[in-house]
Order: sequence, then structure tokens, then C-alpha cells
Amino acid sequence: MIANPVAYDSDEQVLVSTILEKEGFDATIWSSEELGDLKSRIKQHYIREQNYRCCYCQQPLYAHHGRAWDIEHVIARATRCEFMFVPQNLAVACVECNQSKGTELVSDPDRKSFPERANLYKIVHPHFHIWHEHIELEGEATYHALSSEGKFTIYHCDLFRFRERVVGTKQPIRDRRFERDIGELRMAKTSAEARPIIASIMARLEIEDERQQVAGVGI
Repeated sequence: MIANPVAYDSDEQVLVSTILEKEGFDATIWSSEELGDLKSRIKQHYIREQNYRCCYCQQPLYAHHGRAWDIEHVIARATRCEFMFVPQNLAVACVECNQSKGTELVSDPDRKSFPERANLYKIVHPHFHIWHEHIELEGEATYHALSSEGKFTIYHCDLFRFRERVVGTKQPIRDRRFERDIGELRMAKTSAEARPIIASIMARLEIEDERQQVAGVGI
């Protein structure tokens, strides 16, 4: 969880206010040259505050230069441009997580004010959630959802990509539903909830075993 959101100094506050009050203000203004210095400071602040880890996958990325990081708007600026400069809506993410998440809706799009509570988000929010309470990272590449927010984050930020790379092309993960079922099983509260999930997992294991044996790589 990010403990210290970026704080704007007086000059930066004036700049932000001026931008927000501009006629025709929309999400595209984020690319304007006048925001260059402010964006650089925002990025460096969150790189340090997040201890050089992406806010979604938590993978380390020990780089100071901005090309390795994207400033992340948790609520995408394309959907709610008025939240573009809200410190609690800002973080840094690796390029892949940011691109995978895109403009996915993570909160109620009809809410007028910026949502400031964890329960108002579908995603693991870097300012309002404790990451490891919602996602478990097994080893360096396998993610397990511990909550609905964790599940949303894993799927919409495509955290499956890490395991696919570790497994490699010799044994690609053919069916991501298997990992989805593992996540669902971890969240099942009763045996009645767990039973159909276990049946689904076993069915997929049998299919995979058959595929491996046909390919001559039986276990």
C-alpha cells in the first residue's frame, strides 16, 4: 500500500488548477509539454514510494529512467479525466500491466466524487488495499487470487504472462481456466462451493495429460 501520495507544491497546484479550468479540458491534455516536469516528478515519487515495484504485479524493476515505467491512473483518465491529478489515483506500473488494464472500469463510472474507500474498487488499489491480502505470489511467477479484487487484478492486468514465460514454449499454458479454477478454489468457503471447482480442475488435468502423452511428453 502506498503510504505517501504525491503532494503538489504551490506552483504545481497552480498549474493543475489552470489545466483543469481550461476550455475543452479532456484526457488528451496529459500529453502536453507543459506537464512534462510535473509528470517526471510524479513518476519519480511513486517509483521510490513503491520501492521499485509495479503497483499491480509487484515485480521489481530497478530503473530510474521513465521509459521503463508508466504513470498509472487507477481510474483511467480516458474515462474520468477530472481525476487525472488526484494523488490517490496515481501510481507507477510496468508498461505491460498498464497496457493490459487499459481503460477497464474499476469503480462505479456514475459516481460524482473520487472514491476514497477500498470497497469502492473492483481492482487491488495501490493506495487503499494491502496487496498481499488480495493476491498471493507463489515463487516468482504464479499468482493466486485471495479476493474478488485480486481476481480482477490478475485477469485484467494479465498476470498470467509471467508463468507462461517461465514455463516456456515447450509446455505452454493452453487453458487459463485452470488457473482461474485454482483461484476460485482458494476462495471457496464451503465444501459445496469447492466440489464443482475440483471436478473442473480434475477434468482439465486429464485433458492435459492426454495431450502430453499424444505429444510424447507424458508425465
